[in-house]
Amino acid sequence: MPRSDVNLKRAVLAVPGSSEKMITKARTIDVDEIFLDLEDSVSQTEKSLARNKVIDALLEGNFKTPQIAVRVNEQITSVGIEDVSAIVLRAGKSINSLIIPKVETADQVFDLDKRLSDLEQSANLTIGSIKIQIQIESALGLSNITSIAGASKRITSLIFGPGDFAASLGMHVINIGENPINYPGTDAYHYVLFSILVAARANGLLAIDGPYSDISNTGGLKNRSNLSASLGYDGKWVIHPGQIETVNVAFTPSQKSFDLAAKVMNHFIEEANSKEQSGAFLFEGKMIDEASRKMAEGIYLKGIAGGLKPSIEGEKNG
Repeated sequence: MPRSDVNLKRAVLAVPGSSEKMITKARTIDVDEIFLDLEDSVSQTEKSLARNKVIDALLEGNFKTPQIAVRVNEQITSVGIEDVSAIVLRAGKSINSLIIPKVETADQVFDLDKRLSDLEQSANLTIGSIKIQIQIESALGLSNITSIAGASKRITSLIFGPGDFAASLGMHVINIGENPINYPGTDAYHYVLFSILVAARANGLLAIDGPYSDISNTGGLKNRSNLSASLGYDGKWVIHPGQIETVNVAFTPSQKSFDLAAKVMNHFIEEANSKEQSGAFLFEGKMIDEASRKMAEGIYLKGIAGGLKPSIEGEKNG
């Protein structure tokens, strides 16, 4: 499971930082996290203007979501470095984290961590208060995922960026997040998703899947969401408010699964506390042990985070 000091998130809504209209609309949207984007959704000619709009929006606040992030530009560019400096110095108290795109080496994270500490000191912020989320979007980034994930205590999430990643590998993809054209299997990204997930969990981080750009294809979004949710991912980016419900459903356990998890946990505790203790117990015709309890607990905690409550059948939740 993720670190206890990190909030779970299912749908993460991307909002172009250059659009005052979309930022205004985003204030009213009930979603686990919103990030104001300064990178791919903003043209090169609007970068500085968008940065100022985002800072003004952060200072104004009044967002319904409990978590606000900003995706800055790539940190090997001057505009990306300026993004970080301006946001931390002018609006550092108004964000939960910065999303860092196209990270490829641990050294990039080390450098950012040091810069953030200097900026926090200048802005009279607590050192380490600005958290970061890391996007993996290239072959090099994936090959260095283990060292990247452990490079800073500021990191809260690892995020898969399917669009740039597909371009990095030369995959024949038109719509971001879809399988390549003529791909004969069901999931061309399984290795990538699993690698990111393992690195995230090894370091107590959240794992977030990237966006699905075909807004009109609800079935495709549901399929991709279910695939990453079934692996254990915590959430997925959405690029339109209409995608939020589909993603939230995928990353929230069903009531049936939630109740079953509660019953498994309760049964394990009751049997473990009985006079005749053993390492494994029979539950509804199946053997359960400590690993079973841990798996059930994971489902249960995600259900609680998603607002579920045990039904009558599953009310004994331990």
